[in-house]
Amino acid sequence: MAFSFFHNLKKQYLVVFLMSVCVVFSGSLIAPIEQRFISTLTENSVLMGFVFTLGTLSLSIVALIFARLSKTYGKNRLIIAGAFLGIVFPLVYATSTNILQYMGGKMIFGFAGAAMGPLLFAYLQEHISTEKNQGKLLGYLYSASSIAGSMGAILGGFFADRYFLGAPYYLQFFILLIPFFLALKFFNYKEEIKTSKEKHNYLFGIKYILSNPYLLYRFLFEAPFRMMWSVEVVLYPIILLAFIDSNTIMGTIFATQGIVAMIILPLAGSLVDKKSYMTGMRLAFFIMGISTLIMSFSNSLAMFWILAGLFSVGLAISGPARGVLEIKNIENEHRAEIIATFSIFGYLFEALSPFLAGILLAIFAPKTVLLFYSILIWVFFGIATLVLKIKLKNKTKIQL
Repeated sequence: MAFSFFHNLKKQYLVVFLMSVCVVFSGSLIAPIEQRFISTLTENSVLMGFVFTLGTLSLSIVALIFARLSKTYGKNRLIIAGAFLGIVFPLVYATSTNILQYMGGKMIFGFAGAAMGPLLFAYLQEHISTEKNQGKLLGYLYSASSIAGSMGAILGGFFADRYFLGAPYYLQFFILLIPFFLALKFFNYKEEIKTSKEKHNYLFGIKYILSNPYLLYRFLFEAPFRMMWSVEVVLYPIILLAFIDSNTIMGTIFATQGIVAMIILPLAGSLVDKKSYMTGMRLAFFIMGISTLIMSFSNSLAMFWILAGLFSVGLAISGPARGVLEIKNIENEHRAEIIATFSIFGYLFEALSPFLAGILLAIFAPKTVLLFYSILIWVFFGIATLVLKIKLKNKTKIQL
């Protein structure tokens, strides 16, 4: 059944599927050791933090630039260029003898990530926009990426322990050769050359989102989704210390969330296809809100563990729902730029969330901080629902 499903898919989907999984897998290889490797280059904690900020900043800026350039030069050329840079930055990382060289690698990563992230995903959405099972297609991709991320983190840690600290970077290089060769073979750089001289300012993406009720709903979902997702690694370990002092248990809880996501994602994709992307978005909002709300009052390890898994269900459902919403509501002509706009704000929320949590933890107990984030989810849920209702009502009046 599954084989026939994949057998009938477009070549573009299968190529992007493999490229995306390789990118996720390669990134997770260095996750367990990157902080430790950077600490060998500098003892300055401010510089250590800035290295990661630089990567996010570079990726955010370049994502929008690449999205706009793709209208003139086509996505294919930029994806090929990004895939090439993808085999460059791991070598820059691995051979770094000082923090400035590593920062240079982070900037190259920004260029590679912009092409192999938002731009590649915009390409994928464009090519499955005529498919009936869009949610299922995205569900399979996200599920495979979740598996790849879990396996990569384990393998990266093993290679660092078995060989030397920088070994995962070299393995990352070899893995990223796969999307590079796939890009060379399947992305014809001459195919999408355009002569369009269209000009619009850098606020176009925001205006486009604000003009569409469903994209605005999707945008309002971005804040609590990204903020909660990025703060888990800060709050969970602190809260769990009240129940048990075990790194193994902490790691197992995060692994449980990954396993739940792997299982739920294909099912979530089918749900979105059968019902609607808005059903998926609302359900994701509700599950994330209710699980974090009860979790903030949990009084046992088992209860916290179950609720963490439930929260992962909400996250899993949100993936295909958000993707199908974008496919249905973004014109292909502007797809790359709108996806990049969503990504930029997503990166911003991810960067701010741990910082905000740090400030709150200095004042409140960890569970209280988690309650704050839960309330944030419910607030945005209410705002998004109200705004959507008002926007649709106004749109109906204008049409009449």
